[in-house]
Amino acid sequence: MSLLLLSSCSYFREAEKEVVTVTEIVKPTIAIIDKPKSLKLDDINWYVVTKDNIEDFKSKFADKEGDLVFYAMSVRSYENLALNMAQIKEYIMKQNEIIIYYEEAVTWKEDIIDEEVLQ
Repeated sequence: MSLLLLSSCSYFREAEKEVVTVTEIVKPTIAIIDKPKSLKLDDINWYVVTKDNIEDFKSKFADKEGDLVFYAMSVRSYENLALNMAQIKEYIMKQNEIIIYYEEAVTWKEDIIDEEVLQ
């Protein structure tokens, strides 16, 4: 009887079950839509008119284009317009990089499995 007390009843316990860990890789379910078509912008003609060439410009323009309308812009405003367009272009390029980053993040590649995920 003393032998049974010293063993703390380990003889009667069931063996521990083996723990199995299963790693499941879930494919992303976000649909990637087609990119929009490229822009097809119309041509714009710019004419630089100064006090020195205005009379010659008016006669040539009226013969070629018809009605003459002026939209005036200072040199500083034109510089601001150019800077604004550069900022818009940079913003669009950064947005495109973000879109590409997320498209690649949700695109499933069967042949590339991150080993860190499996460990």
